[in-house]
Amino acid sequence: MPEILSGKEYVRKLINIAYLNIGIPLLFFAWVYLESNAETLIPKVAENQRLILFIPIVVTSLVFILFGHKKHSYFTKKARKEEDFVNKLVIYQKATTHRFIFYSISSLLITFGFFMTDFQPFAALFGIMIVLFSINHPNAKKVADDLRLKDDNRKIILEGLDLPNS
Repeated sequence: MPEILSGKEYVRKLINIAYLNIGIPLLFFAWVYLESNAETLIPKVAENQRLILFIPIVVTSLVFILFGHKKHSYFTKKARKEEDFVNKLVIYQKATTHRFIFYSISSLLITFGFFMTDFQPFAALFGIMIVLFSINHPNAKKVADDLRLKDDNRKIILEGLDLPNS
């Protein structure tokens, strides 16, 4: 990982990771949704068989979401135990990246289901994914709280200050 110069730069990097993992599925979903509304999307699955695809996609998406939360929790706990501040930030970035990658996979899976079936509950599920992305969106306070930072380290993240030279 490239050297982290400031708290502001670090938080910005986490936000970019989140936006990238939100943006890509959103782009595909928007295209599928617009095609659906224009009635040019031809479902690949018969209407009476949509639930056969819907249920496994919902379950698989839920598994990806839970796995993302589990990975995030694991790496966050590992980061809290780390003594070196920069290493702590590197590990937490890995935690955030894993969570958003799994959210992204789940969102793409939901989009695929919508593409295959043109079944509107997939649109509602994607809306729920956007809410989930928003709730877990990284910011300086969330980083400081998740890592349980104290004193100077907390101030570096919250105020976007430069990191001390190691």
